[in-house]
Amino acid sequence: MSRPEQIAERAIEETTVAPKIASLPAGALDGVRVLDFTRFMQGPYATRIFADLGAEVVKVERPGGEWDRRLRLSPAGFGGFFHSLNRGKRSMAVDITTDEGRELILKLAATCDVVIENFRPGVMERLGLGYEQVRAVNPKVIFAAASGYGPHGPNAAEPMFDMVAQAVSGVSDFNRGIEGEPRLATRGLADTAGGMFLAMAVLTALFVRERTGQGQRVDASLMGAAIGLHTAEVTIALDQNKVFRLGGSRVTSTSGAFKAGDGKWLVIAATDQKLWVHLTAALGRQDLFEDERFAKSRAREKQRDILEPMIEETFLTKGRDEWVGILRANNVPVALVNSFLDLADDPDALANGYIVEQEDRKWGSVKTVGLPFHLERTPGRLGTVTPELGEDTIEELLIAGLTREQITDLAARGVVEIYTHDNETGERR
Repeated sequence: MSRPEQIAERAIEETTVAPKIASLPAGALDGVRVLDFTRFMQGPYATRIFADLGAEVVKVERPGGEWDRRLRLSPAGFGGFFHSLNRGKRSMAVDITTDEGRELILKLAATCDVVIENFRPGVMERLGLGYEQVRAVNPKVIFAAASGYGPHGPNAAEPMFDMVAQAVSGVSDFNRGIEGEPRLATRGLADTAGGMFLAMAVLTALFVRERTGQGQRVDASLMGAAIGLHTAEVTIALDQNKVFRLGGSRVTSTSGAFKAGDGKWLVIAATDQKLWVHLTAALGRQDLFEDERFAKSRAREKQRDILEPMIEETFLTKGRDEWVGILRANNVPVALVNSFLDLADDPDALANGYIVEQEDRKWGSVKTVGLPFHLERTPGRLGTVTPELGEDTIEELLIAGLTREQITDLAARGVVEIYTHDNETGERR
């Protein structure tokens, strides 16, 4: 027997079934098991939320690992993309294209509350792992699909990515540039929103199951999420048969981004008449307040070409931080224009746990994003560990009822992949 085979056999023999994060306090979803077949961003973000809330999320990858693990690596090799979306999860590697792999997954699905996937519609069914097949072994299962266009319609089976969703939903058109070119609102907007809506759908289905005892299939799409984020704008456009685009860095002449005298930017929001009073007081521009041309909000918008340069000129007379103090003292909503790098020192982002610093067993101190909401009685318990590929394969198969001899045989034939570590060389085997 070769050394790698000896190491694998010892790992299988020594593995016991024990909670990976038993030392952390119980979360809101403690006791919920999720079988996760998702890749890229939409699905993994939803399941990461579940993991942060205490659910046991088992990420299933193919032997060799998904492409996500190698996406956007730093020069040192740190995968910020994968880490941010998969921390706190468990990992097992199974070839689900084989009959044996399919049977293993069905055994595991029988132990889970939720199964989530984001393959193109019909793929899981062709693999024998669709909703009906899973429901046959687990009648109360919540089977969730993170889709592109949604489960219905002529394009339901077409591939979808974030930028495609932003285009077809109208978001890229809404954010046209100065030259009229369609633009992405931001990278990953539809993906992230799709993940949030998917998580909402699954949690709703779990709540329904608590009341009725019945599971169900749920779907949340990228297109639907991007449209949903713009509910008011879409409704207004459909009513008036016109798209009201932003037209640059400002929503109105008195709401948007302005440059201060030190070259730094701030954003103000002075949208109503009361705030117009506060803004002119803060700027020391009583003349603007008394000017009949700017007396009402509609009048100010008609005279926007005249008013905006006056406000811009005033902001150039002081530095940004000084203006922030003055504007806040006058009850004008104002904020710094932060970069993502600025968030590392932003007092509100840190105080609320939106940005957190964690110790990773491989990469040391890692700054990343926490939960975007708070639960007083059952706060999130952010997992610090990004799983190595297949590190929980053995334990999950033991949970599914397999013997150690069966696991050894499956690993030897490549149906599953397990993570082993050579303590002498420090190498993965």
